[in-house]
Amino acid sequence: MFTLARNLWIAAASASLFLLSATVSIAAEERRLQAVNPPGADIPGISQAMIVRSGKLMYLSGHVPFGGDGKLAVADFEAQLDQVFANMGRTLEAAGTDFSALARVTFFVRDYDISKLEALRVIRDRWIDTENPPASALVGVAALFHPDVLVEVDAIAVLPD
Repeated sequence: MFTLARNLWIAAASASLFLLSATVSIAAEERRLQAVNPPGADIPGISQAMIVRSGKLMYLSGHVPFGGDGKLAVADFEAQLDQVFANMGRTLEAAGTDFSALARVTFFVRDYDISKLEALRVIRDRWIDTENPPASALVGVAALFHPDVLVEVDAIAVLPD
């Protein structure tokens, strides 16, 4: 009797573990991107790394603050960055996705100084998935391709299979 009860308990426990692992696997598969942050990492709005669990990679070239008419939209940093994100949004939409698909972004900021960081974070957080933010980098540069452009952003997105 003891052996039968023990075997039934083992079978029930095994089934429970199988169902739990299947549920975890399904949940992990539903999210194509998984943020990775080591202990103590405290940079707001970014992940230190992203694991791509599934999907197809899409590389977004440097997006710039030009409007649909091909002209520089505005002159100040914040407005230019907002226009860049609007342009990226249109590219992502054309690919059938949105900002939640971003795995990595790189900001190129002309004449960067620390005073621009807060504005960058505020504008970025209006567009990206702040619950699962992409890995990112910020690079200060002396110049960009056009003398009036203050910011350019490129990215890597992950599309569904």
